[in-house]
Amino acid sequence: MTEYDRVRLVWTDLNGVARGISLPASEYEAAVDEGVGFANGVAELTLEPGLLDDPRYGAEGGDMLAVADPDSLREITWTDDTAAVFSNLTNVDGSAFDLCSRSALRRVVDDVRDEGFVPLAGVEAEFSLLKPDGEGDWEPYNTRCSYDMTALDGADGIVRAWSDAMETAGASMLGVHQESQPGQFEVNVQYDDALTTADSLMFFRHAAKAIARERGYRASFMPRPYSGEDANGLHFHLSLWDESVGENLFASETGNLQFPAGKHPEGDSGLSETAHHFIGGLLDHMQALTALCAPTVNSYRRLLPGIWAPVNVAWGPDNRSTVLRIPPELGSAARVEHRVPDSSCNPYLGLAATLAAGLDGIRNETDPGEPTLANAYEEDYDRLPRTLWAALDELEADEVLTEALGEPLVEEFLKLKRDEFDRYMDSVTEWERAEYSDEF
Repeated sequence: MTEYDRVRLVWTDLNGVARGISLPASEYEAAVDEGVGFANGVAELTLEPGLLDDPRYGAEGGDMLAVADPDSLREITWTDDTAAVFSNLTNVDGSAFDLCSRSALRRVVDDVRDEGFVPLAGVEAEFSLLKPDGEGDWEPYNTRCSYDMTALDGADGIVRAWSDAMETAGASMLGVHQESQPGQFEVNVQYDDALTTADSLMFFRHAAKAIARERGYRASFMPRPYSGEDANGLHFHLSLWDESVGENLFASETGNLQFPAGKHPEGDSGLSETAHHFIGGLLDHMQALTALCAPTVNSYRRLLPGIWAPVNVAWGPDNRSTVLRIPPELGSAARVEHRVPDSSCNPYLGLAATLAAGLDGIRNETDPGEPTLANAYEEDYDRLPRTLWAALDELEADEVLTEALGEPLVEEFLKLKRDEFDRYMDSVTEWERAEYSDEF
């Protein structure tokens, strides 16, 4: 590897945090062939950070190996002569390490392929750009709102740097715009196979933070950083394809859906039976999916009516009040938009669980029920869990998702997130003091 001096070997923990090591380029081939060792206990780090009281892997647990995937090698633009490569975690003997989220997605993708489908995914990633407020804290980068062109002019340098980083890494940033929250931006990451898309999103998070830091700013993927504002989602766009003929298996020539503002192409285009069953599977497992797609305490400050985030388990054509939206672009562009994931979601686990739920719907020919064109906030549907703890209970009870991701991985995810919730409950907020201290 003569074109780089160093390579960053990256793996992603259960929280969705990128971890790894910087290696001289001369060690790259060994990282591909043999892997690089880490204490396996670090796979269970909390966000605090710290270690769980009852980890699956303690100090006596030994090593795991991060084995570089050469197909994922990407050049880094914000530092000289450096590349990043994503890796899968294994045990020292080469067997699968049971807490590897990237490997979990690979297994689910293999399951989907075994049924004759190739899953493709794109993501819309929202995040907050912050600047120093002059008093030792941070504030939104600007005071603009949705699609404001002045916001793009003001951020032109950093937007170009983000775009250049993604293009150089072979993962096009298809578009970027100012979102509804001051300082909030949305980036569309190129549609690709599910694993590559997850890698690309992890790369973008790394790039966005590093490039912002270089310029004295901070990029935050916290789901809802401020009260009274919209929040940062991570919408998945999903379809299943027949690779042999290049056919989108969600497409149908039967116009079986109405759209509030029309559709493209016009005529009889619609969604296939396969797509309907996929939607049915997602709806059937949506309560448990929420734990993996909205995996922090802060996530549930986003899942509220009135801020264009989903709260009810419904689906609808071009309907942004539902958990699943069917965009009006049909035919070869037919897809399902999953709107529950937020910017803190581990994309490997979120995509793996979503595909597993959809595949379960296809296998069981699950009927999604009728779509809605109305405001789902005001209709009588099952509601998403209101707290992380409630969502974790739903995940624990979901046998399909547990089997797809692996029981050890789900068990440790539950431990990590219940520990997070307990630490949150041990913290008294300023709101609580203002609300209660003088009244009781």
